[in-house]
Amino acid sequence: MTLSVYYNEIDGHLHPQWLLMNASMENEYVSYSISPPFERFHSEDFHDSMSILSVSQGAMVRDPVDRTRFSIHIPTVVNDAVNSGSNINSIYNSSLFLIQIEELEEFLQMNVREQL
Repeated sequence: MTLSVYYNEIDGHLHPQWLLMNASMENEYVSYSISPPFERFHSEDFHDSMSILSVSQGAMVRDPVDRTRFSIHIPTVVNDAVNSGSNINSIYNSSLFLIQIEELEEFLQMNVREQL
């Protein structure tokens, strides 16, 4: 599964801000790996009909063996979204998960930007 990265451009340099991945709501956990290839997600790729769920550190679980792998606990993501006022139908119809790069680096305790 290819992961997408949204970059902020500051003084002509690209700085990764968000990691976006296909949302899967079928199982209790869904796993991802921080490994190439990555696609660039542009600001024009965002549109009004797109439903994106933010993933907090509390919803992530580290892989005990591979430091570049992590899982997302779907019930926690759903609970966080409901608590923030999201519509339950839009939650389960979300197409993407979004994680801030800084939070992912803190959670994985690694420099994710080196991989991007």
